[in-house]
Amino acid sequence: MDKQMQMRAWPRIRGVVSDLDGVVYRGKQVIEESIEAFQEWRRLGVPFCFVTNNSTHTEADVVKKLADMGLPIEPQEVVTSAGETARLLRTMWPEGTPVYVIGAESLTDAVAGAGMNITDRSPAAVVMGLDRAISHEKMRVAVQAILDGATLIGTNPDLLLPTAQGFEPGAGAQLTAVAVAARVKPIIVGKPETHMIEAALARLGTAREETIMVGDQIPTDIQAGKRAGLHSVLITTGVPAVEDPALLPPDFVVQSLRDIPVFNENALGASHG
Repeated sequence: MDKQMQMRAWPRIRGVVSDLDGVVYRGKQVIEESIEAFQEWRRLGVPFCFVTNNSTHTEADVVKKLADMGLPIEPQEVVTSAGETARLLRTMWPEGTPVYVIGAESLTDAVAGAGMNITDRSPAAVVMGLDRAISHEKMRVAVQAILDGATLIGTNPDLLLPTAQGFEPGAGAQLTAVAVAARVKPIIVGKPETHMIEAALARLGTAREETIMVGDQIPTDIQAGKRAGLHSVLITTGVPAVEDPALLPPDFVVQSLRDIPVFNENALGASHG
């Protein structure tokens, strides 16, 4: 796949939408070349926005984490699945609607911030993100609520998450268990859906044909980018790629973000040395 991808000519790149986990870092371990690439793109004036399926982080969490890794960014340069889930809930239900949440505190806070009533009593919706304290009782409550008519909403379908030690089950693994038990198809907010990509594009203000989507997972990052009309770039620093003919392939495959040439009005050459 690599040779076929790299035979294509790179488009003029004036904007970057990028995943975080597996691209910029693996858990708490920084990927130095990726940080260097974003620092260089910042110097060139090329705008970028991060989109993360990880609902355990708020925008402020990501800003602090990247600053500690040597990449200062602004909150508006991050779109999280927790934030987009909250925005979706506001469009679907009125303030005060009962919602049952399985996930991290950041997700619960985002849903509460959207005006929803967090409860396990007759919820209209069950919202699921990654919950490292998941229990059989939490899943039981969720399944029963769905069987009673609640809508199941998942922040993302990621089955695996990269860590410094290897990999761990993602929110999608937990979501799948509940969905299969309740025999429903969940509404997905994060990638491979395009909600977060569209939000990032609105913040960047760049044309789709001159914007790339960078990610380490073909089923989520690459599909979201392709569906949104962006050029997709698979980086091999994260979850191992699984060939699936049913999935749209990436346009390019790189081993380092330093291999991506970006452009701006003042510097029309490649950004990497």
